[in-house]
Amino acid sequence: MPTYVTLVKFTSEGLKNVATLGSRWEQGVKMAEQMGIKTVGAYGLLGSYDMMFIYEAPNEKVAAGMPLSFAPDGGAQTETWTAIPMEEFVGLTGMFER
Repeated sequence: MPTYVTLVKFTSEGLKNVATLGSRWEQGVKMAEQMGIKTVGAYGLLGSYDMMFIYEAPNEKVAAGMPLSFAPDGGAQTETWTAIPMEEFVGLTGMFER
């Protein structure tokens, strides 16, 4: 399955509800599993972003559900990337050999 990384930045509205982060995380993991998403890693960050989720999803449409799940309450801004395993990424360099 393809791998995706979603970075999360709390909004001022989201910071008002930070005390409920633990229960919301548990609900989010269950919801992701129901969508067919497998969480590979989740981290709290110090820096420009507050959290990072690494997950596998069958395709980009399913993967889009992860950042969209943050949208309803306006508590966070997200940025999502597709991640290519390094072995595959390095293999792509063969396409440029002359």
